[in-house]
Amino acid sequence: MPSRNLSRPQNSTSVLGRWRRRIIILLASVAVVAGVAYVVRCTLLINLARTALNHDSELVAQERTDGARIVFAKPPSAWIAPMKNQMNDIWEPIKANGVNYYMFAGPRTWLNSYSERSNPISPYYQAWVGGYVIKLKDDSLPLDLQSLAWQVTALDQRSWLSAMGDSRPIADSSPATNVGNIMIDGHSLPLWHGVMQSHSDLSAHPKGPLATLIGMPPKSSWPAGVDSFHDVTLDGYFACWTDAQRKISIVVYAVAAGYAGQKAEPSNRNLINDELMSLMKSAKLETVH
Repeated sequence: MPSRNLSRPQNSTSVLGRWRRRIIILLASVAVVAGVAYVVRCTLLINLARTALNHDSELVAQERTDGARIVFAKPPSAWIAPMKNQMNDIWEPIKANGVNYYMFAGPRTWLNSYSERSNPISPYYQAWVGGYVIKLKDDSLPLDLQSLAWQVTALDQRSWLSAMGDSRPIADSSPATNVGNIMIDGHSLPLWHGVMQSHSDLSAHPKGPLATLIGMPPKSSWPAGVDSFHDVTLDGYFACWTDAQRKISIVVYAVAAGYAGQKAEPSNRNLINDELMSLMKSAKLETVH
């Protein structure tokens, strides 16, 4: 005998109401995820770019040709983990191939849409730390390693500025000064201090993948007198040595920046000098098979 406790058919209005609530909750969840992704897009883009570059076939092939790569210890929290760029086209004028391993200060918090490297009021403004592995196309070693270090750096800087939208990139260096020695990867090396007159890559109308990757602060937050691609003095250090067996040259560098009218030190190098030195000293050459 049928039970009198059997459920009655559900009211269609009630069912529709539950589905409507579920859809609203789903849409709200998607909106939250999209919102979070938007505010952390700079950090996400940097991490995605690093993963893609690490697996780039031309870069991987160059590291195998070089027989080595540069690795750094885990950087302080202000800095991103190192990235890589194959430099063959950029260094074509000096008939060299190789890879650039570099890092810069990332977004101050997950909510920032731009890196501190792009922030004109940050001590990390336009600062870099990294290293080059350079292999001359004729398999020779340079007669003047310091000169080669300046050449690859200038080509790198001009190429970066061009990619960021600077129509007149400059990278003019002065002779470097020896300021002591530095221990890197078991080598006691001369530590060179030098300056380069160049441009910032700050832009009020950023275009292209690099500008998107790094992010730019709104122009309303820029200090008075600061314009897109304004003049900067890059102020930093480098150390270099050769590996005769692999027929490569290695340059490890650390750079800060200063510009006319900034309220802090004439150069931010004095503010982050300990971090620059520590990161340089952590560089190691790792074998690649």
